[in-house]
Amino acid sequence: MRLRELRGVIPPIATPFAEDGELDHQSLARLTEHLIRGGVHGIFCLGSTGECAALTDAERKTIVETVVEINAGRVPILAGITETSTKRALALGRIVVEAGADAVVVAPPFYHMNSQGELLNYYRTLAKDLTVPIIAYHVPALVKTPLDPTTVEVLATEGTIMALKDSGGDSNVLREYLMRTRDVPGFTVLTGMEFLVDTAIQMGAHGSVPGIGNVVPGEYVRLYELSVQGKYKEARELQERLIKLFDICYQGSAQISGSASALSGFKSALRWLGVIETAKMAPPMGSLTLEEEEKVREILVDLGFLES
Repeated sequence: MRLRELRGVIPPIATPFAEDGELDHQSLARLTEHLIRGGVHGIFCLGSTGECAALTDAERKTIVETVVEINAGRVPILAGITETSTKRALALGRIVVEAGADAVVVAPPFYHMNSQGELLNYYRTLAKDLTVPIIAYHVPALVKTPLDPTTVEVLATEGTIMALKDSGGDSNVLREYLMRTRDVPGFTVLTGMEFLVDTAIQMGAHGSVPGIGNVVPGEYVRLYELSVQGKYKEARELQERLIKLFDICYQGSAQISGSASALSGFKSALRWLGVIETAKMAPPMGSLTLEEEEKVREILVDLGFLES
């Protein structure tokens, strides 16, 4: 599958673990099928929701291989290769390409800060050495270095990157990305701001990458369709319902601002829906207690996503 454009709903797939902490291959296979049956337009492996930074390279390869196998060519499969350096990103890139990824998603290197000039060289080197398209990823809260809109414009115009995922949380920056790349043929901008999907699409974004789309992929597909059809009132009402669903993320240690353990709420919801077996997280991230998981169930029932 040679990707030429990315649009629609592309959830960053969660990484299920068994009780012993090992990858749960059967749950991952069910989750992949759950997303595809929900009508998603692609699947993003090894993103933040997939606990990418906590995984070994062997686990990363297995995850991509499993999703690619279950997908069987139905939708594009993206794989994250955000790393600390050019050499490490290239090494991971070769692993996921060999595993079958159709494109790679790359944020600026984390730990060390980088200049925008260094980022231009970084993405150009990856594009030259890897055999699949590159999607840039703006997520300064996690990697420290932002992707300046002028940098994205240069990379998009010269064809180094085919798309951008924006998880910066600033609508002003999103608008500038859209304005600067609007006339680049085939280039698309996807939002990771799950509370503002309807607004982002009205601004001109081409789709979303919603972590909670793991739980209710069909609802996010419907939100996308309503938004692109200009049915803004219906889109707003659905968006607000989905915002309420985010209460599943504010249980236990996840109530602490900034705790990545909020992702355990996604997994707990998927467990209640019968998609995966546990809500276990990769250590040191914490998992929900049984009492906290019961609160997740109550939220799903109250919002009509699960029968009581």
